[in-house]
Amino acid sequence: MMTAQAASGGKPGTVGGGSALQDPDKLVDENTYRLAPGDLIDVKFPYHPEENERVPVRPDGRIGLQVVGDVMAAGLTVKELETVVTEKSSKTLRDPVVSIVIAQLAEHKVYVGGQVAKPGFVVYREGMTPLQAIVERGGFVDDANTDEVLYISRVGNAVQSQRLDLEAVMDGDSTEQIVMSPDDIIIVPRTFIGEADVWVDQWIRGLLPTVPRPGLDLNTLAF
Repeated sequence: MMTAQAASGGKPGTVGGGSALQDPDKLVDENTYRLAPGDLIDVKFPYHPEENERVPVRPDGRIGLQVVGDVMAAGLTVKELETVVTEKSSKTLRDPVVSIVIAQLAEHKVYVGGQVAKPGFVVYREGMTPLQAIVERGGFVDDANTDEVLYISRVGNAVQSQRLDLEAVMDGDSTEQIVMSPDDIIIVPRTFIGEADVWVDQWIRGLLPTVPRPGLDLNTLAF
């Protein structure tokens, strides 16, 4: 059984929410962490200090800067956002240098649904993997299709989905390559046998007069 420490990435003291987030430099790798709504960031122009601002990432994922206007920040790393702001500000500033620092993190969550013991939200932690999030919701149920887990994430304006083989991870044949970001979604589908059980329950036990709708079909999802 995976321990609570293992489920949190084996980093004691790194928790989501609460006063611990007041020191993000110790909790967040700014090279990999992707900004999300509610984060507060300092945008600094060392050679144009009059343009320095502290701004929040708004619910729409954007930040507003006097020098460049609105910029999409959610889904980008700090370095990626620095590149975007540098490029945009070069239209009005001469040879701008931009430095961005996360001043404060909002409490973020990820969602785990489908065939897990307790579908629902998990408080996001830096470095969290899909399997760790699933464990926090009680793990897989018996009819979970663990090699076809759907992972949905947002990068900038784009929504991306991919299938994960977590059965291979649990068997030790593979390692998790995905590190989650705030607001990511994990959906665990049923196995074929699980789908058949639902059909039997509806048609044989329930004697429903309507044609049953199939469960989650990953092939029909388009983003």
